[in-house]
Amino acid sequence: MDFKKIQIIFLAIFVMIDVFLFMMFHQNTSLQSENVNQGSNSEIIKQMQNDQINFKLNLTDKKSTGYYLSATLNNNLKRDSKHLKNQKFSYNNNILRSTFKRPYGIYYSNPEELLNKLIKQKNFISNGSDYEYSSSLSTNNTIVYLQKAEDRHIYSGTRGQIKFDISDDHTLTGYTQSYLDNVKILREKSDVISNKSALVGLYQYNEIPNNSKINWIHLYYTRLLSIKDNQVLIPTWVISFNSDNSSTSTIKRINAYTGAILDGSGTTKSARDSVNNN
Repeated sequence: MDFKKIQIIFLAIFVMIDVFLFMMFHQNTSLQSENVNQGSNSEIIKQMQNDQINFKLNLTDKKSTGYYLSATLNNNLKRDSKHLKNQKFSYNNNILRSTFKRPYGIYYSNPEELLNKLIKQKNFISNGSDYEYSSSLSTNNTIVYLQKAEDRHIYSGTRGQIKFDISDDHTLTGYTQSYLDNVKILREKSDVISNKSALVGLYQYNEIPNNSKINWIHLYYTRLLSIKDNQVLIPTWVISFNSDNSSTSTIKRINAYTGAILDGSGTTKSARDSVNNN
């Protein structure tokens, strides 16, 4: 295939993405207007409490803002791995998996305090300054760091994060890392719905069972669509809850522009007119 044909293909892809984003942007206003007619958020919050849906969250009607972002997956982690010390590693599908030859002892009650220092060292991890600790996603045996983008964090499966492995005897044994490169703003900053509206919307979609506990809700950048190694990211309310005393947490995502549910691949799961009248 000659270079001109390649240019035409990439141009067509760009145009399709641009048109798609344009439609999503203008759909935002009408969908948010519909939400006003579905009853006040405060009344619905009371209904949730009557259904034994418990939460201790700082819910607010305050709206925030966000961007459409683009990012790419490449092999820079593999290239930069030559600078890493005290590690043996493998690289596959844009993910670096590393094991420390001499594990680090972590005897702090807050292991992120040590990791916050180590992560800035280039011979410890690549691009470490582009990540921040996530207390919500971390456990006793896995410490999670999320990549930063435009004053927020990226939450995109295994992409754009580091997972540190902590053994039962309090040693740091290794990690997995993925990095999203060339993060760029695609469109101007726009308003997003509030965290209260996101939680209410998820409830109205019948996605939160009775007798559930809401653990947390955060505004992240998550993947909307992918074209090969290129990704489009949008502001997304990510909500974690446990249902009926289950030890397993469920993660749900709400498009922070439109209020629509996003499935695991980033696509819209159902339309607003499927909401029942709770």
